[in-house]
Amino acid sequence: MKNLLLLEWRKLRWPVLLSMVGLTITIAILSGTIYKSYSLEHDLEAWEVGIAIIVFLFPLISVLPVGWLMYFERKDQFLMYTLPRVKKSRYLLSKWIVVASSSFLIMFVAMFIGVITALYIKPNIVPEYGLINPDTGELMPRLESQHFMGAMFVHHPLTYGFLLSLWQGLLSAIIATLGFILSLFISNIFIILTGPFIYVIMENFIFQIQPLRNSLRIYRIYLSFSPEFYDTAKYGYWPLLIGPLLALLFTAFIALYCRKIKKITVYPS
Repeated sequence: MKNLLLLEWRKLRWPVLLSMVGLTITIAILSGTIYKSYSLEHDLEAWEVGIAIIVFLFPLISVLPVGWLMYFERKDQFLMYTLPRVKKSRYLLSKWIVVASSSFLIMFVAMFIGVITALYIKPNIVPEYGLINPDTGELMPRLESQHFMGAMFVHHPLTYGFLLSLWQGLLSAIIATLGFILSLFISNIFIILTGPFIYVIMENFIFQIQPLRNSLRIYRIYLSFSPEFYDTAKYGYWPLLIGPLLALLFTAFIALYCRKIKKITVYPS
């Protein structure tokens, strides 16, 4: 298994490394510049406002560097040459592990470097408070009481950024898994690479349609990826798991539908 994993990594290493470096530089620049147009209370907010476009595009970023490999191996019938050397299940498992872990690595490293940039590299911000104390009428900080995991965000921002970057990496791996499953059964590279993005966009749209918005908007995978002002006191933590779980269920549905109903084979027959 180790040799299989190394083999798959060699196939993807350059696209993965280049994507990771490119995304890291992009997030570092965004985290160090865009915040200047905002009134902020805390340095880590510079990272949050800087990654807004990355949050929107993360389903594409999760798939584009890794989702193409299986498509070309099926198209060129390279899979047939692997049959005498390795079992189908082991080969596909090793490929999925490398695809998912590579997507995780790209997102985690880039996001965490953005956190470090916001906290330690860019100039410190001058806090500007926007919440009025009802007792004194004076301006007061709002983040600790209104931000997601506010106490950790304010007092332990590096830990907060590290944990959220890990979570974002995991979500990226889940979306990459959807792309991988599509690449096993679909023969259109455009659908493979954009399908997960379209799924997330549609999920986000459906969950915000009235009258569903009030009850379902907290289950969106976009909110799970960037919780910011998600109210844990009101909803708890478990709704943040619903979006990723639905993505996994949708992935399983696609696999079962293509395999059992449409009878599509992964290996050329």
